[in-house]
This record gives sequence, C-alpha cells and structure tokens, in this order.
Amino acid sequence: MGVLFDYFRAPDGETALRLLDRGNGVPAGPATIGTGVDALDAKGIDPFVILGRLVGLILAVPSSVDLVRTAGVWPPEETKPRSLEEMNRLPEDSPWNTGPWLEELDDRIRDAFAEADDYALPWIADRWARIEEFDGHMDATFALGIIEDFVALARRARRADDRLYCWMCL
Repeated sequence: MGVLFDYFRAPDGETALRLLDRGNGVPAGPATIGTGVDALDAKGIDPFVILGRLVGLILAVPSSVDLVRTAGVWPPEETKPRSLEEMNRLPEDSPWNTGPWLEELDDRIRDAFAEADDYALPWIADRWARIEEFDGHMDATFALGIIEDFVALARRARRADDRLYCWMCL
C-alpha cells in the first residue's frame, strides 16, 4: 500500500481544513474534492525526500531530509502521542496511524518554487528525473510537467499570500 500526496494552497491551516472537510471533520484529499481547491495531485512525491531533492536542485543546495520543513495541521496537535508508549496504545484506526495527514509547508518552499528560473527548469527536471528514489522510472519530460505545475501553484499561492499544504493518505 502506497502513500498518496496532494499539494494545494490556502490562506491558513484552518481554511485548509475547511476546504477539505466533507462534513465529518476528517480532511479528504483536494484532488478528490475538485471545485474550490487549487490543487496538484502529486501521487508519490512526498514533501520530505523527493520534493526535498527537487527543492535542493532549485535552490542549488545539497538536498537533505530537513530541507523541506512542515508544521502539522491534521491530526490535531493536542491529540498527538507524546511517547512511543502512547503511540503503541493508540487504536489501530487512530488518524496518527492511518491518516490522513495534513502538513503546512514552510513559506521558503513556496518562494523557492515561485522564484524558480523558468529557463533552468528543463535542466532541473533532467537531474530530478535521475534521482535514486525514482529508480529509473521518471521521464525528464514528465518531471518537467510536474515541476511546472509546482511552480505555477507556488506563484498563485504567493500572489494570493497563501501557504502551501500537503495532504497525505495511505
């Protein structure tokens, strides 16, 4: 079972949760909701490793797992287990075990994409398509399309003074 990732923009975490609420308080994926959510269905592109590798290429810095910083929006922070023992006592269907999860990306990431040099994007896509995590299964042309979508989303977010969010589910 894989993890799915959708990226979208919203003014703040509270609004992000409202945009994704199907009436039960648990955020549904923005790609499944459609109207009213400016979203990007990024399938297997996690915010920490694969997106981090892309951000490293855009910023021309070494990639690292802490390059993309996030803040948890869902599940609610006050329900977060404080120890491994508490985590082990959670019911199997706890959102901390099963998701979905909603993370707010640091504005540095939004701005890195928004300020990306359009002329450099094909070169970045070529390098990103070759990262180990894609295991040779990413085409540079397809990678360029994904990058252009991220850049466009980030530019719209910055113009609106919105933040970027990543919704994840199993």
